[in-house]
Amino acid sequence: MGLSRHTRAGVLVLMAVISAAIPCLIAEAVLRAIAPPPDTPGLFITTDTATDYIGRPGARGRISGAPVAFNRFGLRDRDYAVQKPAGTVRILVLGDSMTFGVGVEEPRTFPRVTETLLNQSSRSPAVEVHNFGMPGYNTLQELTVFEDVGARLQPDIVVLGFLYNDLELSSDQRRHLEQRRASTRVERSASNARLVRVGVASHGSSHEGVTARVDTTIDFAKRHSLFLSWAAPRLAVLLRPLGVRGIGLLGDVNAQFVDGNPEWRRVQSEVLELKRLCDHRDARLVVLIIPAMTRFKEGAYPIRPYHEAVSRFCAASSIAYLDLLPSFWGMDGMRMWISPTDGHPNAEGHQIIADALTRFLQPLVTEAARRHDATRLPE
Repeated sequence: MGLSRHTRAGVLVLMAVISAAIPCLIAEAVLRAIAPPPDTPGLFITTDTATDYIGRPGARGRISGAPVAFNRFGLRDRDYAVQKPAGTVRILVLGDSMTFGVGVEEPRTFPRVTETLLNQSSRSPAVEVHNFGMPGYNTLQELTVFEDVGARLQPDIVVLGFLYNDLELSSDQRRHLEQRRASTRVERSASNARLVRVGVASHGSSHEGVTARVDTTIDFAKRHSLFLSWAAPRLAVLLRPLGVRGIGLLGDVNAQFVDGNPEWRRVQSEVLELKRLCDHRDARLVVLIIPAMTRFKEGAYPIRPYHEAVSRFCAASSIAYLDLLPSFWGMDGMRMWISPTDGHPNAEGHQIIADALTRFLQPLVTEAARRHDATRLPE
């Protein structure tokens, strides 16, 4: 007796699924075979400040296949004296994994290349560039590490490497912030004799909840499948000209950089606090606007509004800024990834950043050297 029509249809569907799954599984196996080895465990320690964590002082190992060594401050840099050498212009570069140089050897990271280029210039005094980048850091953590360590080093220039995901708080930071907000709401209610029950976590609409769950599911899948991590950004490049958004980059980045978003307002206040601290120490703050490493051409680059929002804020706040987007425009940023599934820039990408940053910093270094000469006591 032959198979029924529904059974035959089911068999065909099953065969189609298996046929589609086999290439995906092969690709997953290949990507895992060529992936860098796991990161060295124990390279980071927790802190009791808003930084949450930092490098273990003196630790050595590998992250994303590249060798990493931390100095006595827990930073990916050489050891140096707290006291700035006479006649030296000192530059601190705050940032996240892009500044840290994940997957790139330390001499080829953009802070170190920038130092080399500035010191090769006949117009420049002696320059030190110190890398304060840390994987996963956001603006609050970068502000805190400057307060904890950076301010003691008497910097002349502070570069804040800013990336589109810097609005994201860690779970501990968000919990503490929500607790403070909840406490404030309770106090306000009590003062009005209208004490109400206030929950720590806010609840959005059902649509927002579904969207959050979908985003979380996609994020989980990409973190556990190298094939999905490889496929998602490439699929996004193909679909963006058709008007499809939200693939390849988690969430709607552009919608976050609007005045109505409290997280963007919070980050603005943190940058302004960093500027205040720099001004108090006669240091110049520069915001370095770092792009997403995708295809840099019209219709393909998805987050121009992010660049425009950060640029407008810096201009309105009298903060010097350098938008790196023009330096990469016309290139294929995906060819500069450190691996097929990791969008951090490789050494070529760091060189492009260093070239642009060096040109921008050169007059500021000269200005800082003149300030040193003006304040130096006559012999």
